[in-house]
Amino acid sequence: MKKTIDERLFEFEKKHENNWQHIIYNLRKHMDFWTTKNVNNPSGKIKHSYLPVLFGIRVNGSTATQIAKRSVVIKQNISRTIKELESIGMVTTRVNKKDKRSDRLDLTPEAKEFILEAHLKVEELQDTYKKLVGERDLEIAKEVVLKIIAYHESLNETNDDTDDEI
Repeated sequence: MKKTIDERLFEFEKKHENNWQHIIYNLRKHMDFWTTKNVNNPSGKIKHSYLPVLFGIRVNGSTATQIAKRSVVIKQNISRTIKELESIGMVTTRVNKKDKRSDRLDLTPEAKEFILEAHLKVEELQDTYKKLVGERDLEIAKEVVLKIIAYHESLNETNDDTDDEI
């Protein structure tokens, strides 16, 4: 006998707490809350949405395309965020000597201090995780998540025909 849609959905509801998507979503939300609470935000001017872009800029500078790839953010959103980060004094733009068609973005001293502080806080949190689950289990968890990320990145590689893709 074929199950009704309600019966099928009820089966999924029973498994909801162990659903991979639900687990990752909850972890991400908890990480966002933790970051907001624990990472010092200079003058309150750094929006949470800026973080992937800001952390995607390397010490010696990066292009918008490099940042988009590292942060898994669509390039159009990167451009908007870069303008906002420039306006609050967190990044500067210079001509890319290797490719004059694109700019390189550099972190300001204030941005570098913010990023270093954030990384130090994240290391403290990682130490807490090690105490909570053990160093080996934490390493296994990271390895598993990185394999899953690599899988999804491999799916996206087939879509890299345009600059609009992630």
